[in-house]
Amino acid sequence: MMEQTIGWVVVSLVAAVLVWQASTHLGAKKRTGSSIIRALAMDDIDVDGETMGPRGGGTSSFIVPRVDYEQDMVPFQTDVQTNTSQDDVEKEQVIDQIERLKGAAMERHSIRERSVEKILECNSLIEMIRGVGEKHITETELELLSLSVDGLTLVELDDRHAILLKIYNRLYQLSFEDEIQRVRRREMEAMSERELQELQEADKHIGELSSELEILRREEQLYREIQAAQTTAYLENLDMGGLSEEAEERLQSHYDFYYSRLKEIERQRGEVEKFEEWSNLILDCEDQDELKAMVFTGVNTKMKAELEERREKRMSVLELRVKHLKEEARAEELRLLIDSAKSSKELDSITIDGVNPIQEKELNEMFTIARENLVYAELRVEILDCEYVLELDAIQIEGVNEVQRDELLELRMKCRNELIEIAKREKFEEQYNSYLGLLSGIEDIEQLLDVGLENVNAEQRQELENIRLERLDYLEELERQRIEREQAARFEELRKEIEGGKTSVEVEAVVIDGVNEEQQEELEKIQAQVLEILLEDERVIEYVEKAVKKVKKEPVDVDFNIEAESKFRTRVKTLQAADGALRFSLLWDNMNDLDLIIKTPSGDVIHRGKRRSSCGGKLDLEMNAKPQMKSAMENVVWPAGKAPPAGKYYACIWHRNRHRGRRKSDPTDYILRVKMGADYYLYNGQASYGDKLEVIATIDVPDASTLRTRMEEEALLYKQLREQMKAAKKPSEMPEIDPNLSSLHQVMLKRNIEKAVELLKEKARKRALAKQKAEYEKIMRVIENSRSLDELSAVRYAHLNDDVVNVIDKAVAKRQKQIESGLKRAELQAEREKIQNYKSKISNAKSLTQLSSIVFKDIDKRHADTLQRMRIARRKALQKELSPEEVEKDKQMRLHKALNGAYKRGGLQPLPQDEWKNDLFDERLNESGAKGGDVQISLLWDNKNDFNILVVTPSQEIIHPRNPKSSDGGVQDIEMNQKGESKTPVENVYWGNGKAPKGTYYVYVHFYKEHQTFRRVDISDCRIRILSKGAHSEYEAQMSLTNKLQFVTKFKVE
Repeated sequence: MMEQTIGWVVVSLVAAVLVWQASTHLGAKKRTGSSIIRALAMDDIDVDGETMGPRGGGTSSFIVPRVDYEQDMVPFQTDVQTNTSQDDVEKEQVIDQIERLKGAAMERHSIRERSVEKILECNSLIEMIRGVGEKHITETELELLSLSVDGLTLVELDDRHAILLKIYNRLYQLSFEDEIQRVRRREMEAMSERELQELQEADKHIGELSSELEILRREEQLYREIQAAQTTAYLENLDMGGLSEEAEERLQSHYDFYYSRLKEIERQRGEVEKFEEWSNLILDCEDQDELKAMVFTGVNTKMKAELEERREKRMSVLELRVKHLKEEARAEELRLLIDSAKSSKELDSITIDGVNPIQEKELNEMFTIARENLVYAELRVEILDCEYVLELDAIQIEGVNEVQRDELLELRMKCRNELIEIAKREKFEEQYNSYLGLLSGIEDIEQLLDVGLENVNAEQRQELENIRLERLDYLEELERQRIEREQAARFEELRKEIEGGKTSVEVEAVVIDGVNEEQQEELEKIQAQVLEILLEDERVIEYVEKAVKKVKKEPVDVDFNIEAESKFRTRVKTLQAADGALRFSLLWDNMNDLDLIIKTPSGDVIHRGKRRSSCGGKLDLEMNAKPQMKSAMENVVWPAGKAPPAGKYYACIWHRNRHRGRRKSDPTDYILRVKMGADYYLYNGQASYGDKLEVIATIDVPDASTLRTRMEEEALLYKQLREQMKAAKKPSEMPEIDPNLSSLHQVMLKRNIEKAVELLKEKARKRALAKQKAEYEKIMRVIENSRSLDELSAVRYAHLNDDVVNVIDKAVAKRQKQIESGLKRAELQAEREKIQNYKSKISNAKSLTQLSSIVFKDIDKRHADTLQRMRIARRKALQKELSPEEVEKDKQMRLHKALNGAYKRGGLQPLPQDEWKNDLFDERLNESGAKGGDVQISLLWDNKNDFNILVVTPSQEIIHPRNPKSSDGGVQDIEMNQKGESKTPVENVYWGNGKAPKGTYYVYVHFYKEHQTFRRVDISDCRIRILSKGAHSEYEAQMSLTNKLQFVTKFKVE
């Protein structure tokens, strides 16, 4: 029994090495298959609720506090343990891992270099293959090794190198496996021959075998590092100590091969860079002497010959450029002479020479065209200057092209006809002039029509007819203007009579006649408008008088508040309302039509039908007669320069109309702000459509002198108090508010004083903080510069506040640890021990439950990923030992344990009703075609990550994406973002009407996958809505890769 135990210890060591190597080749698990566990990716859900996310060990925060439930009310009351034979598990694990290692292919990078390098590398590989041994070489491979690589093309050399490298990797791996088998056979043989009394020596031998296995693993690691090296510096820094002589010899051959290859690559890369540098200098050079002075260094012979050839070509290009520039300059000079010639004689004196044939041909063509154009222009001027027909006929047309000749002949014929026509026109001119004088002097229309037009040509006759018609129109226009003047005078007379009417009866009695239709229509319109205004004014005056008579107790103003004043000032600025010594301003916040009506001491009533009063008041802002805006305002003001008369003013309100028929807009709240000189009054109330006109304020205005004196006193007092406030250096120096100030100025001054006090306190606090910060930085510098414990203990900082003292205490403790033991070295050692401890736990795990219970805490992502791959490999090995029923049972147990763990960590607080997002849930569910019923559980979020909703039914079935239906009628009809296809996803589980079973339901959210393409932040928010037979609740959760499974809540259906 003891021998068997020792043997399996050695086998376990070998298996640990193999598992460590195989874990690096195992991929991440994907969601496939129909298993309930596989759909939930249980590798990402640990039973204690903690997993390592892909970005480190941060913990997620929650929007609302958790809700703790009874621990004995977990959804699954299970305690299943899997019992298997430990020896059988270890045997099967070792066999499985060895088989996996044999079937793993070692990936190699193909090498694409020059043909000479490939031949050297292939020959080196052949020697290394023969050095490994010919035990595992096949006949085909022996034949391939015997073939020569000389004369092959670069593509064939690439293929041959890849095949040789693959053979070498396979042979090296097989030799490594043979070494492991040899060690195992030696151990088995030793154990069969020894007796129990040799147990001590066996332990010593086991240690030697373990060391040998460690050396083999070290050799394999160095081999991979040598093969993956990209620079010679990396190879030179490799530590190849701690190996046997045989291993060092094998690795040295690998090292020499890859070192020489990298050295050659670096040399060639340098030559290529130097070649490109010289090439760029040649191309950029513009001076032949500079080109000749170049000496090419740092390149091989072939590159140097190529550079010489490029230099010769560049010099040839520069010589051709000089010759071309001279010819181009002469050609350009001749072009300018040809273009600037003013006459054909000047052009004939130009000689074309000093250019190439192409330019000469071009210049000759240009010369010919220019001469034809000059001759054409000279002949055209000569033709146009002729005054007699005989002189015109004597001109000879030659020295031009056919087109120009035709144009000149046509021009000569045209000029000849014009000279003939001029002689004819002179004969008719005299008779034409006599008719002009006659027509312009006639004042009678009949006499004008009797004049006959003879002895003139057709054109003159037509022109005289036009003059006669214009004279006729002029006489008719004089008659029309006379009639219009009479109608206009009658229009003005009637308009003044209508607008001057004092009552509606007077306006109705005006009879409109003696005007045209347009004037009559306008007068009727004016009459209707004036009549409407007078009727409206008479009605408003009547309502105002009734309202004033009903006033038994004067309205009382309310205290000023800053919100009402801020609203008033905003609207004054936006609507540009006028200001003055007396102002009434009405404000309300909907589109209803409220009218502000003011009755003055003189009896005038200011309203929208009569906007101005005889005493200077005017309604400068009137709104919402038609719906305009909700932020409404009306304003009656006595502007600057017009003092309001002394006496009592009545401010009335009338709710005229409720637009759009919105009954919910009534009653309408209003604010009336009254300014009387330096005093301000505020009134508020409500008005509804159908209410009678009522008085809402009465103001007694003093005479102009008293009003002005009060304004001056108020301004002086307010200014003095503001200056005292600004001069105060501390809160105790702030002035007291004088009760003689107006209510508005008291409120404003109080607010300004409060702000000034806060500002002074803030400045004092900043000064204290700056002083404390300087002391803190000084102390921290002393701590950082301390070199001994005595210097550190001499630091004094007890006079600072508690928060700063706590920070300095931590800095002192940290520096003390650094001084005493060197913290960084200790932390690294602790990290290595922690990782080794996790590896031992994974290797020694005897069951799937024990393996899943291992939680990786306080380690970085790289080590966490490695340990996770190792755990996945170990889980697969353990699963092969179990039957499908046992595997499924274990998965169910782990799932239930994960759900119970999430339940024990607590659920979420329900959100208040004002934070619900019913509209958003309904919109997405309707777009997706989701169904509802007695119970409906919905999940939504706003990114492309994959969330799943899990519901544990009263029968303890789990509804999720791979099990969308339960036997008791539950259905998941919407599941989204398996592939990250939507930014506005939603999921839905429901029981139809009358189908929800009685009992307790448990709701969870699972963060299944963060799609790499769309990764942005670690935390994703989601919303859960639960509808249960009329009851409504919503929850909000923050999910991340460190909080992948969240229990939401439980609810009961009666």
